[in-house]
Amino acid sequence: MKRRSEATQGLWIFLVAFGLRLVAAAITTVTNLNPDSRADARVFASTAEYIADGLLQGQFIFPDVSITFRLWGLFLAPFWLLPGPSGFYGRVGNAFLGAFAIYNVYVIARYYHSHQAGAIAVIPLIFYPSIVAVHSTLLREAIILFGITTAVRFVICPPQKRFRWLSYGIAVIALYAAHIHRPDNFIIYIAAFGVGGFVYAFESGYLSKRTIGITAALSPLLVIASWSFIQSGLEYLSYIRDVRGGGRTDYLLNTIPQTLPEFAAFSWIGAAYFLYAPFPWMIETIPDLLVSTEGLITMGFTVAAVWGVRTLAQRNKAVTAALVVGLLLAVVFYGVGTVNYGTGMRHRQMFSWIIFLFGGIGIAEHVRFTGLPTITLERDEDRD
Repeated sequence: MKRRSEATQGLWIFLVAFGLRLVAAAITTVTNLNPDSRADARVFASTAEYIADGLLQGQFIFPDVSITFRLWGLFLAPFWLLPGPSGFYGRVGNAFLGAFAIYNVYVIARYYHSHQAGAIAVIPLIFYPSIVAVHSTLLREAIILFGITTAVRFVICPPQKRFRWLSYGIAVIALYAAHIHRPDNFIIYIAAFGVGGFVYAFESGYLSKRTIGITAALSPLLVIASWSFIQSGLEYLSYIRDVRGGGRTDYLLNTIPQTLPEFAAFSWIGAAYFLYAPFPWMIETIPDLLVSTEGLITMGFTVAAVWGVRTLAQRNKAVTAALVVGLLLAVVFYGVGTVNYGTGMRHRQMFSWIIFLFGGIGIAEHVRFTGLPTITLERDEDRD
């Protein structure tokens, strides 16, 4: 009975998210109201159509575009092999991926806390206009969010032992799907899973305090050995920041950090703009006002996330460490490399779900809402 209730709750979360995106996909198909359906989305569509036309002629050919457009265009091409409105089919596919990603976040929050926490955590993901708009286009953000959340879900919410290797296999495939469409995130994935694994090994007794001490003592040598890599990364971020300028939604365009101290000083400013912009002084249009409202709500979730981090850390330190490290690296990386909130609005959903996850848990821990019954699931150790 309990499992049936949990399944029903999760299904409703998915259906609401998918239904809203389905309506938005239809509107995007028949109108020009969605600004995210222009520019790159049109190139993805034309690339997919070109590849599909070649396949119908028995050829595997690509147009003269970058590997980014070719790869996602290849994923979209099957929709152009179907009769009817191919663009709409592709948008429906993206809507499904976006809704499933939201369901993943709900499952994680429910697994580690309650149905109430999961329902609260996914409210921004379901209803933010900026996220709905992106998920109803042919952009690749939906599959990246789907890949990341699916990988995290199947690693930190494993089923019974006999199915765990299957769940880990699904996680690897999902993360690879996200990686090939956004390879810049590779170092974030490695760091997050690495730190999580390290904490898990220590908590489980696989690593002694002596080993931890030796590792900490050798860490400066590791930094020195990898300094050239770090320097290359800083130069890459400076380059990205320099070339992405030029548009109505630019901010801090002339601020280009060059040294490690400059990056450290600017990182928290860039992170704030990446997560919460546009700020009130940047609002020029009605869409700006809507996205600015999202930023204010996200600030509230960020405050509540402090409670959520503490609560989750009491239940699973390894999971908490992995999510926190992944979030911090992501907001610093994208905060420094982003110079306009149009791009930031699309990119931040890849990691802002972690804020909503922690925030949902934090709010559910301190507030009880009537009509949202709390259903705490069995922990992993209870299932063995």
